[in-house]
Amino acid sequence: MMPGIPVFRRAALAAALALTAAFPAAAQAPNPAPSAGAAWPTHPVRVIIPQPPGGVLDILIRALAGPLSQQLSQPIVVDNRPGGNNVVGLEACATAAPDGYTICAVSAEVLSTYPLVEPALYARYSSLVPVTLIARNPGVVLANPGVPAKDLREFATWARTQNGLNYGSSGQGSTPHLLWEYIKGHDNLRIEHVPYRGIVDAFNEMAAGRTQVSYIALGFALEPIATGRVKPLAVLGRTRSPRLPEVPSLGELGYDFPYDGPWWGFAAPARTPDAIQQRIAAATKAAMADPGLRQRLLDPQAYEAVGNTPAEFAAIIKNERERGVAIVRAAGIEVR
Repeated sequence: MMPGIPVFRRAALAAALALTAAFPAAAQAPNPAPSAGAAWPTHPVRVIIPQPPGGVLDILIRALAGPLSQQLSQPIVVDNRPGGNNVVGLEACATAAPDGYTICAVSAEVLSTYPLVEPALYARYSSLVPVTLIARNPGVVLANPGVPAKDLREFATWARTQNGLNYGSSGQGSTPHLLWEYIKGHDNLRIEHVPYRGIVDAFNEMAAGRTQVSYIALGFALEPIATGRVKPLAVLGRTRSPRLPEVPSLGELGYDFPYDGPWWGFAAPARTPDAIQQRIAAATKAAMADPGLRQRLLDPQAYEAVGNTPAEFAAIIKNERERGVAIVRAAGIEVR
């Protein structure tokens, strides 16, 4: 038993750990300098996760580590480096040797909206190069069960009569922060922002009733929604999700927020050889097709597996950065 971790989260994390159980010595493995002309990889590859253990990104990467290790014929060492709203881990990756033996997992906002909201922090890891988009997932707006509303419109009506309401996020410039600032402005609500160390901490505080609302990837929320631990108010985008057909979309409720849901990818230090980037991208795409990974995590949690090329991922980031301007402005925050 893993104390302090909710049952649904323990199950997802256990599935991820089961996929990597075949590589227990990875954390103790040496990291010798590559010899000239050596084929890559010849020793373990470290993946920095800039968020705490047990979160959405952590569970995804730990689940992917086993199949990815099989594709590369080397262990994958998962290295959680939380702190500074993702910046601590991303900076460690950006300043690592560009030899392919250190890469990092990135989420949508650190490459799309953070540069517009926190440019000084973004500058600390802006040299990272995109390698591959791993997966996408829908997003869902949530409330704790004590909130007397069945959708976001009803929540707004109720919230206007209340004082002392709070929403949780993973920090300044994160999607939950921007989304709820947009909703506040759209509906003229008084709700205070409470930033947490990670989105899972924000989710747990909301589910426990210490904050009223938040937002997270749909896959992470499906089980707690089914068990009544949290209440869905809306899914992001213009259409309903087939996984939650009774829950309205933001679009049909009249909210024009230009973001459909989260995505996650791999990035590498600048000057990492193109051939290594291409190898990581191809191995990731193959690993995402692993039947065990699909059965244990991707299909149950409604992930869309991707695994594209560095150039394709770079084009997506460029588009997301342009959309990020609209997202930040929609939230009523100055683009810096």
